[in-house]
Amino acid sequence: MKLQFYGSHLCPKCVESQKILKEKGVEYEFIDVNGDLYNLKRFLAFWVQEDIFKPFREQAEKPDYADEGRIGLPCFRLEDGECTMDLDYVLTKV
Repeated sequence: MKLQFYGSHLCPKCVESQKILKEKGVEYEFIDVNGDLYNLKRFLAFWVQEDIFKPFREQAEKPDYADEGRIGLPCFRLEDGECTMDLDYVLTKV
């Protein structure tokens, strides 16, 4: 399994991360969580369990979440299954 990149073309950080990965020649599978319901379900399947998303889950309980909240994108799943939102870390692992 190669690097999986969960993101959205609507997310500025995701767009910038794609640009950097392309410049570095990193191969990855881009999984657009906005473009396909199946992809969104794939993301949510581990979003509800992984500790790195706990702050986002807590934020989602607040009334202003839709206006101010983040969901944890970009998210990278490494070949060993580890999830991170840190592109610099990803670049040390690929």
